[in-house]
Formats: sequence, C-alpha cells, structure tokens
Amino acid sequence: MRKFALSVLSFVLLAACSHRGPSQPQLIGPTSGRPGDSLSYAVTSTDPDGKDVAYRFDWGDASYVDWTSYYASGQAVFGVHVFADTGHYAVRVKARNRDSVESGWCQAMVVAVSQSPPETPITPIGPVYCTTGVAYAYRVMAIHPQAQPLEFQFDWGGTVGDWSNSVASGETASVSHVYDSAGTYAIAARARDNAGLLSGWSGPLSVTAVSIPGGSARNLSLRAETDSTVRLAWSPVLEGVPNLYRVMFTPVNQSPVVALETSDTTCVHDPAGLTGEYRVLARFGGAYYEPKETLSTIPVHTGTTTVGEVNGPDKPGCGWPAPARVAGTYEMADTAWADLVEFYVTDFRLGSDGPTYYLASPDLAPSDSGGVPPGRWHVTSFVELVDEQGPVPPVGDSAWRSTARVPDAMVAACHTVQGYFAMVKVTQLRIQNKDLRMQAWFQSVQGLRLLRH
Repeated sequence: MRKFALSVLSFVLLAACSHRGPSQPQLIGPTSGRPGDSLSYAVTSTDPDGKDVAYRFDWGDASYVDWTSYYASGQAVFGVHVFADTGHYAVRVKARNRDSVESGWCQAMVVAVSQSPPETPITPIGPVYCTTGVAYAYRVMAIHPQAQPLEFQFDWGGTVGDWSNSVASGETASVSHVYDSAGTYAIAARARDNAGLLSGWSGPLSVTAVSIPGGSARNLSLRAETDSTVRLAWSPVLEGVPNLYRVMFTPVNQSPVVALETSDTTCVHDPAGLTGEYRVLARFGGAYYEPKETLSTIPVHTGTTTVGEVNGPDKPGCGWPAPARVAGTYEMADTAWADLVEFYVTDFRLGSDGPTYYLASPDLAPSDSGGVPPGRWHVTSFVELVDEQGPVPPVGDSAWRSTARVPDAMVAACHTVQGYFAMVKVTQLRIQNKDLRMQAWFQSVQGLRLLRH
C-alpha cells in the first residue's frame, strides 16, 4: 500500500512539472498618444522548459484581440494598436505555451490618449539690436508630448511670418527676418504639429532696429563682354551697404524683367539675342533706390536716307558719326571724309546705270570707276540677312564679304573697322535716279552684334 501511494505521488509531481506555464510578460511601450496614432508595444516572456510562447493583448478598449502566433521563448514580440478615441486605457498582456498553459496578466500599463498640442516654445534667441535692411537669424525650440515634429511661426512685432520648415521635437529651428523700418519690436514664436495643433505664443524678445542711410548706384557703364553678352558696372552707394543690387532689363517692345541680383558692383548678362534698357536698383530692406541713369543696347535708328551711286550726283558715302550715331552721307572726292565713311554705293562699272548696285567697303573705292582718291579709307564687311530681326553671324563667319549685292529690297549687317555692328535696310533701288533709299540701325555698344529693334 505504501508503494502504491509513493507511485501516485511521483506521477502527480511529474505531471505538475511537465505543465509549468511561461513567466508573466514584461511590457514596454509609450504611455501617451493621440487618437489615430499607431502605438507599438514590445512584450517578452520565457517558458521554463523553453517552449514556444504566444501572447494575447488586452488594449483596454472595446477591441477584441486573439492570441498571436507562437514565438521562441524570450523573443521580443511587437503589438501595434490604434486608439480611436481619447481616454485612459489599461493595456496588459498574458502568455501561453504550446501546452496551453497560460501566465497571469502582466501589470497594466496606463496609456493616456489625448489631443496634446505642442508645449509653448522658449523665448526666441537672437540679436536684440539690428539695422534695417539686413537679415538676422532668430532661433526657437519647443517640446511635443508625443515627440511629433514641429513647425514654428514668428510674430515679428506686428507682422506674422510664414511657417518654418519642420524640425524634430526638442530641436532648434532658425528663421531669418529683415526689418524695413526703424523701431522697437517684440518678437514671439509659436509651434504647430503635423495635426495642426498650436502651442501658445512664447515670451517676447525685445529687438531694436535702427535705420541706415540708403541711396542709388552711381556711374553706370555698359560694354560688350562677348559679342552677344554685356558687362554692367557701377560705383557703390555713397552711404550704407545695400542688401543687394537688382539689375532690371526691359527688352525692346517687352515688359521689364529681373535680369539678376548681386552684391557685387559688376555683372555679366546674356540677353539671349535681345536688346533693351538696363537699370540698376539698390535694395535697402524693402526699399529700392533707382538711379536716374539708364543704359541701353537698343540700336540707334536712322529714318529713310538717300545714298547716291559713286558716279552719280548724290553723295555715295555713308557712315554713323559719334556721338549720335545717326547715319549721314558724305562726298568721297576728298579724303577729308574718309574717317566717317563706312560704306559706299557702286555698280562697279563706268557710269551709274547698273543694272546691279552694291554696298561696298570704302577701301575698294580708289580702284573703282568713281574717281575716289587713295587714302585711309575704312575696311567694312557685310553679310546679307534673311530679315531685319534675324541673328547676325559672328565675325569670322564665311558669310561676311567686302560687298553686298542690292536687289530691289534687302537687309545687310555691317561690321566696321572700329568693331561696331550696324544694319542697312534698302527699301528702294532707283537706278534711274542713280541712288537707293535706305534705313539703318547702329549698335552703339562696341563689339556687340545684337541689332534687335
């Protein structure tokens, strides 16, 4: 009988040892959140016999959650839950092994779910004395209870700025501002999270802005940087240092555009084949100071002009004398006019009866039939254009010649020995009158082959 009792006891103890349950789980995760946030919780439990473990979460709301799959004993398992409403929820979890032996519930973790706005930012940090027209940086920081990223907005003392770029909770944001007017301003900032919730305004930082003198750029000049770009230069403002200089370009027959902005006193502009007027404005804060000077690349226009054939009764030479650069006609029987003549009209025959007229380089005239004496006549080259607004080829292009044939109507570009470009538009060829009628455009910027008008 005693042997039987011992055997039963041994069986009971063995059965009890073979059905030991896993340990009470350990739960780690956030204790606060907002409705709609995905909150993640890690749980671990160990089985004394190393058996796999499954878990069941109780989220403390009306949701039902079944047992998870089985995982290795001691392996961290993650449960993710979204609370739909605000409130306080007791989150707990228990474990069971493959023998269906369960642990007890772990100690509940209370999770506060609320719409928490950002905390009030610190008082902005930055210079308390500044000058108008200069950008100064101010820094600010705030904490979000749910560690959400934050944007900041500054009240600059009566003017509210745009929202800044987003930064992480607890990180510093930097925002720059320019005061246009002198005065004392109270700067404050507030924060906004990605749900649109706002903090209160921070404490104020008192900033005093003083005015600086302002003025316009001086001594504007323009020259060709290449044959299709221009370099502008000017003297600095007499008083104060502007934020920048703004170069305005008004293409012919178009509206003004900002060509570029620079802190330097010289710049290069590519007008993309257009001509126009340039203005250089100096900016102090929000104020622009405009000089009276205007620079122009628009070619000088000469209205209808009559030029005679070299053997005819009218003046055969034509040129563009400085400073006006309006086309004029000249006799060529006297070399006194040699420096003013950039081309002449000829048929390269005795008499003036054509039938073909040419625009010709003045240096060819002494060997022509018009009785032009030898002298220091200029060398000019020509290229015929498709139309009067068409592009002018660069110097060295094979299209350039010492003569240009004149049909009833034609357009030709000229390149003078001094490096200027001009354009001649023949509107009427009058062989019976031994002359032609023309208009002209002269680019007064030396070396610039832009003739749009």
